[in-house]
Amino acid sequence: MTEKIVVKNLTKVFGSRPRLALDRLKKGWTKKAILQKTGQTVGVNNVSFTINEGEFFVIMGLSGSGKSTLIRCFNLLNRPTAGEILVDGENIVKYDQNRLRKFRQEKVAMVFQQFGLFTHRTVLGNIEYGLEIKGIDK
Repeated sequence: MTEKIVVKNLTKVFGSRPRLALDRLKKGWTKKAILQKTGQTVGVNNVSFTINEGEFFVIMGLSGSGKSTLIRCFNLLNRPTAGEILVDGENIVKYDQNRLRKFRQEKVAMVFQQFGLFTHRTVLGNIEYGLEIKGIDK
């Protein structure tokens, strides 16, 4: 199988001093202790996985476990604090604004949890919509 997305040691910290939290994570501090002592919030901690072409991949977890934060890293709405995201062999974390814009237009999309789906369309119909407005044939 061909690797489509490879995530390596991905960490996302929210706050004004994320490096401080990274140092604490390496020392084995918990997410709760880091928040209490530094005010930094660990959203995702050292995640690694591979998604192969044609594979279905599901991210599951409890509320507040970092699922949405992780997904938002795939299109760099959340810029990772550390780690790599390789899509078709390219580390998208290093993309400049122009390459990122093109990547978002051509390779990745997301629907936010609270809105964005057309209730009068099926799941497939919602997926097709973006292609329709670009004028791409079936």
